[in-house]
Amino acid sequence: MNSQKKTILFIVSCVFSLFLVEREKNEKIVIDFESSYVNWLLDTKKERKEPSSVTLLTLDDSEESVIQDWPPSPLDYAVILNNLKQYNPKLIAIEPSLEFLGQEEGLIETLRTACLTFNQQSLLLSAVCQMDRSIDPTIEKGEDFFDIIDSVNGDITNIPEFTRINSLPNQRFAAMGLPIAFTRIDLADNNNDEGIYKFPLIARIGDKIVPSFVLKAIMLDFNIKADQVIINIGNNIKLGNRKTIPIDNGGYVQIYPALQEDLSIEKINLLTVPPDELDDKYKLLLGNRIILVGNNQNSENVKNIPFRNNNWISNAEHMALAISTIQSGLFISEVSKNKEILIWSILILIGAMILKSHSLKAFSRIGLLIIIYLSFSMLLFQSNGQWASPIAPLALFIVMTIFSLVLSEKKAS
Repeated sequence: MNSQKKTILFIVSCVFSLFLVEREKNEKIVIDFESSYVNWLLDTKKERKEPSSVTLLTLDDSEESVIQDWPPSPLDYAVILNNLKQYNPKLIAIEPSLEFLGQEEGLIETLRTACLTFNQQSLLLSAVCQMDRSIDPTIEKGEDFFDIIDSVNGDITNIPEFTRINSLPNQRFAAMGLPIAFTRIDLADNNNDEGIYKFPLIARIGDKIVPSFVLKAIMLDFNIKADQVIINIGNNIKLGNRKTIPIDNGGYVQIYPALQEDLSIEKINLLTVPPDELDDKYKLLLGNRIILVGNNQNSENVKNIPFRNNNWISNAEHMALAISTIQSGLFISEVSKNKEILIWSILILIGAMILKSHSLKAFSRIGLLIIIYLSFSMLLFQSNGQWASPIAPLALFIVMTIFSLVLSEKKAS
């Protein structure tokens, strides 16, 4: 077979293998392989740009918990707020929705009084939303409870949408003007195995864009108002001149999983220790930081999601990791499809040139190309946190190896 025919056959084989890879990319084995590859890249990146300052205080109904009733009552939250105030936290973000159906008005008023001792921008309350296509979002008027971000550039059709609010803080808290943001959007076809390394920073109600619990916490942390936020869909979110957060076409930020090892997580029992008896390292975890009070209870109403190294984390820890990622500036993202196609084209071109060599030389040069590609991947990730799926390049290397063994020129005897 002449050189031109071999080159054409090689290119056709590469294109066909890429087609098969893209078709099979949603298979579980591919997802696991990609996750392992990203974890390997993460383990090579040790730098810390900025220290994160978020502490997760977990609520649960274990035997050791100081919470006597489950779910916690308004009085429990009032005690939590009063105890936290002694340490002057920058922001207290409460993940469970303070709805309190059927609770006594006196207990709710006790919690409202505790809230009044804080600056309005020092508390963040949560809501749980739902996408129900049978409901017209213009009728529900859910935007009345959330900030509206007007400066939005790009196509918003891929942004998560909700049409109704499943759970909202008691009207006494809503009437106080305390900021409220959504912690999750329940979908009928929700798949917890997807998107575990990212979190939505924005959502839409009709054509209006609102910030999520994570983004609102960061806005309050930097004292940024909604009219100072600029959203460039598929590119970034700019919080004035304080912070730029890269996002994908759906408004998601990529979580940096390695921060899970450094995340400050303490049980709410920590607040029962008098301040003068509390160790200094714990005082640092409570003062001048974002304190996320989150539900860590493994029950039916809490969505625990599979995470790195087969660990399971709650939605509260998921959000704490998203906040920590943004504070640290350790952003990762998959390269765009156009850049990925460019990488494939370069590999195919180099492969076609290699296959013109003798078979033994071709085989060794493919090995060298693999080393160069892995070095390039590490350099790309180290420099700007970008990574490309290894599945397609692996398929191309396999095709190159087969051609080098079967169709490359043989060394003369």
